[in-house]
Amino acid sequence: MSIPPSAPAALPEPALDRDGALIYHGDAVALLLLLPEQSLDVLITDPPYGLAFNGQDWDDVTGFRESLPDVDTSGMSAAEVFEEWCCAWGRGAVHALKPGALVAAFGGARTWHRMVRGLERAGLQIREQIAWLHSTGMPKSTDISYAIDKHHGAERTDRVVQHSDTDGVLGQTRSVTEQGTPVTEDAKQWEGWGTGMRPAFEPIIIARTPMAGSTIANVLEHGTGAVHVEAGRFGGGKWPTNVALDQSQADALDVLTGTWDQAVPISSRFPIFRFEAKPGPGERPRAFGVSHATVKPLGLMRWLIELLTPAGGRVLEPFAGSGTTIEAALQCGFEITGIERDDTYLPLIASRLDRLQDAAVS
Repeated sequence: MSIPPSAPAALPEPALDRDGALIYHGDAVALLLLLPEQSLDVLITDPPYGLAFNGQDWDDVTGFRESLPDVDTSGMSAAEVFEEWCCAWGRGAVHALKPGALVAAFGGARTWHRMVRGLERAGLQIREQIAWLHSTGMPKSTDISYAIDKHHGAERTDRVVQHSDTDGVLGQTRSVTEQGTPVTEDAKQWEGWGTGMRPAFEPIIIARTPMAGSTIANVLEHGTGAVHVEAGRFGGGKWPTNVALDQSQADALDVLTGTWDQAVPISSRFPIFRFEAKPGPGERPRAFGVSHATVKPLGLMRWLIELLTPAGGRVLEPFAGSGTTIEAALQCGFEITGIERDDTYLPLIASRLDRLQDAAVS
């Protein structure tokens, strides 16, 4: 596979190399192609979704274009640039992973189809999709009625907006505690209307690099291409499924169906893995005033790693962020290679490694 002219000549020295974790600082699109060919066993990642999350360049067309200096994106829409970027890191994954290696990549409900198209163009085979249902998504919706009043230059004197006193994970935030009374007739007509629903679903795309021969031949030769069903069982030995709930979703299911059979919760009848809820401060490390805004639960990442990683395999995480996948892989007894573009997140990964080391000593 050809390496773009603008790519570095060789892998840089790792920013972190300890306790089975090898972390490189740089752009994944460039560095993936510099990793030893067909050397890694599985890729599990929570990449940018292409939603311009909270104005962050790493999740916006600006950052994606920076990763594609050798591609003319001038005539592409933002969605097309995101797809091209997914195709680029997908090609790097095909290069670095063994034949038949599995890939698990989280996606956004609005843009995952672009990621799938990009990964398929890169040569990956789409195998499955896991639906992760959770209860803590933040609505991203415009109040149509208020926007109409604003459009007409009408002010709602009884509208109340609270601003945070300090920077949180998402920076300084604002919340509307009182929508206020519509002023114009147009606004009154559209009171209660918005532009979106609260997100409570994230797809996890499961893909695979091309096999070398049959499945059995590939498994025997490279040790990749199979799902570790036994490691993924849950709830008394149920088969792993392509639907996963967090605890609050499972509890809600039991409440809604509780009159059916009080002795056995309905959620336990279904092969549903009860993940812990979105992570709190204990799973969201902070260093030098920096914290990552989008962190997946450790329990979820551990389950994926144990389900998809062959015995003795090494995990690849091209978008390490604060290091959730790094910590989860090490907890499961696997070594891992990670890449992170933003150097402000490297201390967060180091803090996770420190925590693991302290736990091992104690």
